[in-house]
Amino acid sequence: MIYDWSTNETSQTISVSEPGTYSVIVTSLPPENCSKTKTITVTELLSPQIQEIIVNNTTATVITTNSGDFEYSIDGYNYQNSNIFIIPEGGQYTAYVREKNGCGSDFDTFVIITIPEYFTPNNDGYNDLWIIKGLAYYEEAEVKLFDRYGKLIAFLNAINYSWDGNLNGKQLPSDDYWYVFRIDRNHPEIKGHFALKR
Repeated sequence: MIYDWSTNETSQTISVSEPGTYSVIVTSLPPENCSKTKTITVTELLSPQIQEIIVNNTTATVITTNSGDFEYSIDGYNYQNSNIFIIPEGGQYTAYVREKNGCGSDFDTFVIITIPEYFTPNNDGYNDLWIIKGLAYYEEAEVKLFDRYGKLIAFLNAINYSWDGNLNGKQLPSDDYWYVFRIDRNHPEIKGHFALKR
């Protein structure tokens, strides 16, 4: 067989470094001298790279620096086509992205913050503490807790990030309480309230 590639090469196989359309004319040896043309399209498969992970409340969106046939995961096992995840539980997570044909992958960590609307400190082992989940991953985070009269009753941070419903060793009553939360000096304050139920 005689091979005549559009790249002017004459071997049976060739290597290309650029995506595009290539053709080869294959001609049988005499006496037949039959020719056939084959066209081959080469597509470049890009390896994904995570640019950033945008967190909005409990929604995480994985943004890549390039586009391609990618799939996404937050556990490294279960992948989906969408780059958006709804994560109801606060904490640190790892986002994974991979090219579907096995041409590369990337991963990065991110934090989801969840603030409970209520807690029940009755020592039943369930929901006994008011905890901002994910707070422990922000070293500069500060949370101030107030009663309905504006009295400061607790101060939380990345080390001490839960409240048991007590003040100076005494149980506070069932009521609404308020918080002022700031991740760091570069973020605005978040204000809200929650209920203590006994």
